Amino acid sequence: MLKRLFLAGALVCGLLATSAVASAESADARKFTGRTAQRYRIVMDVKGRSVKFLRFDIRVSCRRAPNMILAESGFLRTPVRRGAFRDVQFGRTDTVRFRGRVTRKAVSGRVRVIDKPRKGVRCQSRWVKFRATPRR
Repeated sequence: MLKRLFLAGALVCGLLATSAVASAESADARKFTGRTAQRYRIVMDVKGRSVKFLRFDIRVSCRRAPNMILAESGFLRTPVRRGAFRDVQFGRTDTVRFRGRVTRKAVSGRVRVIDKPRKGVRCQSRWVKFRATPRR
């Protein structure tokens, strides 16, 4: 009987410890803000071992159309492995590629956007550097 109580107590303690770690990770989410090399604002969310681009603007060059500035948002989380991340995400008309590094003090890297707003028009950016630091 004592063995069962001890095991049940250990199980409850283990569950409490696991939920405490999970809540500590959610409290660990931090917003990073910064600028791109094109001098536009970029905002990211770093949480645990993942990074999420919240929003950024980027200038793209287009064939058969004037150049545009795109406002990008709505990204999925990207896993961070050994301090680095790399991902390709697809939208309705665009493809966004990004790669970079995450440290406690900053997130830095490069981003590239290819957009096809309508038939026969292709807009793309070069690889644009960015750097963001924690919001205070």
